[in-house]
Amino acid sequence: MNIGLPASEPSRLHADKNFLIEPTTACHIPGYVIVIPRVTVMSLAEMSAAAVTALGPLLARTTRAIETVVRPERVYCALFAESERRVHFHLLPRTAWLAAQYAVAYPEAAGISGPLLFEWARRTFNQPIPGQNREEVNGAIRRLLAAEIA
Repeated sequence: MNIGLPASEPSRLHADKNFLIEPTTACHIPGYVIVIPRVTVMSLAEMSAAAVTALGPLLARTTRAIETVVRPERVYCALFAESERRVHFHLLPRTAWLAAQYAVAYPEAAGISGPLLFEWARRTFNQPIPGQNREEVNGAIRRLLAAEIA
């Protein structure tokens, strides 16, 4: 399974001494990004003290940028590291549009299951989505992250 860890620098939204932030290549939901430690580790317990200290504020800044640009109902933050064993964090915005699409796919569901929606969205939106400008969203997130750090 391709988890969508990015591999190209041109798409990068942010880089610092501890982490890289890039849009995932496996799912085309605008604002869905991956936060990757620069030093490959298989467990959070293996991260340096500096990286651990920087992680919370970075996830908060990235979530704030996604919320500002995308205006989702929620931003899911997940660390699974199953298919790709190295530690990496998924930040997936759940918008009203995405929730409505999920409701169509799972009409029997009595509400939203975050884990189910997450996996369904990754399977369903693995190609560009008509009417969604992912590059524009990524550019806006990149600018907000750069402005906040400057």
